[in-house]
Amino acid sequence: KATVSVLNWPIVPSSHTMSCPFGYGEKANGAPKQHADPQQPPLSPRPGFSVLGFETEPDTAFTNEEGKRGKRLCNYTDYIQTEALLQLQEGESVMKPEGTGMMHHEELLFIVTHQSIELWFKVLLKDLAKSQRLLHSGFVGGSQELGIVNWKDLALVGQYLRRATMIWHHAADSFAVLQTMHPADFLEFRDYLVPASGFQSFQFRKIEILMGLDEQSREMCNNAHVFNALLPEQKAECLKSVKNDVSMRTTVEDVLLRVAVPSNFMAEFYRCTEELHIMRQKGMASLSEDRARELAKEAVQGIRDVIERPDTNRAHIAEIDQQREQRVIEAALYVSSYRQEHPCFAVLSEILDELVALEEGLLLFRSRHLHNVERVIGRRLGTGGSSGAEYLAKTREYRIFTVLWSLRKIFIRSTILPTLSELHGGIPTHDVDLFRQTTSPAGGRKLGRDPFHSSNTLDAMDGQNGH
Repeated sequence: KATVSVLNWPIVPSSHTMSCPFGYGEKANGAPKQHADPQQPPLSPRPGFSVLGFETEPDTAFTNEEGKRGKRLCNYTDYIQTEALLQLQEGESVMKPEGTGMMHHEELLFIVTHQSIELWFKVLLKDLAKSQRLLHSGFVGGSQELGIVNWKDLALVGQYLRRATMIWHHAADSFAVLQTMHPADFLEFRDYLVPASGFQSFQFRKIEILMGLDEQSREMCNNAHVFNALLPEQKAECLKSVKNDVSMRTTVEDVLLRVAVPSNFMAEFYRCTEELHIMRQKGMASLSEDRARELAKEAVQGIRDVIERPDTNRAHIAEIDQQREQRVIEAALYVSSYRQEHPCFAVLSEILDELVALEEGLLLFRSRHLHNVERVIGRRLGTGGSSGAEYLAKTREYRIFTVLWSLRKIFIRSTILPTLSELHGGIPTHDVDLFRQTTSPAGGRKLGRDPFHSSNTLDAMDGQNGH
């Protein structure tokens, strides 16, 4: 029985024969040509035809109806721009005698490694920007007043986030190839790089901003903000992006603020958490009832502190931000706890987990970069003037999706919580039952602080020239 392939060509059983859709291998009378010898090489295209059946000439050019020669058909070299690409490894530097050129055999490896990472950064930036827009249109924008979830947009968010995570891993693995270079060989051309440094990667700074890194948590370098290491126009674009405050972190927070958390959820969560700890202390530690309850109350208070006093170690967070973050973490906890009871929560919970995996990929990249630096140059100063490995070690402490990381400390077994129908008095059947129409009483997200208020942050950057 014939079926249809993805190209809409008929697929027939092997016992049948049929002519090629492009007419290759046919006799003049139309009868299909039989190949009795299995060792016979495959048929070549007819003279004057390409493998796809397009009429062409030996140099792949074609002639139009007026008899004029047109552009040649696409080929690998033109499409990938191989010739131009392979001319970009000259390593320009005013420190070099001729201003350019390879000073050592290993310099080519060094340049290609960093160029490939920057190319992957380009893909990562595009995927993250697309994910942010789709997440916003899926849950926050578009049909906001109706409370309807745009499933078409959300279907792609997880795909792009997974790919972005894989890019982080792939970029981190690039350092393994770079480490085949002996440290002493790197010193043969390292001085020619001064003051250039990966510290000046514009795309990496854009990725940090787009993911949502809090600018006030950044480490200063030589008493200057890291944006000062960029070119002036790059610095200006980064400052503009920070002021716009559009990132994956703020977008997912806006999404979670739309989740209609039942008024009784947190009370039930605390009650179940306390009962779970009592059961553990009595069953596993063989404690008395009174002692078990005492320890359980302490455990619940610790969880309350995580939820109701988020990020108390970040003094720059204003009270309104604390309130906002508490609502966000309660919503994330609710969604994750009932991810198996409603398709809306299943999709959103998966996106939350993908964001954690995304940041884990970034942390792995930072860590691999640090250890690569330690392995090659030790604790020397960086070519751009930073403290090198010491500075990189501090950046591993950065956290972007702090709410999602906090959840890992307070999760309990979903099976001991009341069912979704018990919380709602019935299973919600419409998206509008699960999501609020706006993100706040004022109808939009409120920022509780000016990200430029501190002399330690971006408003203090004007006039600074440190690297």
